[in-house]
Amino acid sequence: MRMTASVRIGLAVLACGILSACAGTTGGGGDCVSHYDSVASAPTWDGLKDAMLGHKDWGRVVSVRTQARGDDVGAGDQDAVRVVDLLNRKGRRLVQVDVWRTDRGAWRAGVWNQCID
Repeated sequence: MRMTASVRIGLAVLACGILSACAGTTGGGGDCVSHYDSVASAPTWDGLKDAMLGHKDWGRVVSVRTQARGDDVGAGDQDAVRVVDLLNRKGRRLVQVDVWRTDRGAWRAGVWNQCID
């Protein structure tokens, strides 16, 4: 099937418009900041596991699985001490979170959102 020149030009203009709209909303203004989205917090590790089991943003969390332990194992700007998978009833990962201790000893879990300019 052959496209006429006017159809090709129309598609090119449409594609440019879409790309321009996307480019206008993804940075350039310096508003893009990498950050953690909070998943759960608790005073103890057991409390944090219970709180993560109650989190429903990505679906029903049935269990948690620790992927890594140690100093600074996470992706973000916190000194993460664990990387944990939140799993559904079939054992599939819904989301992976970084876990860290606050200065006061509480436990926090979050999903790292990397800003890409």
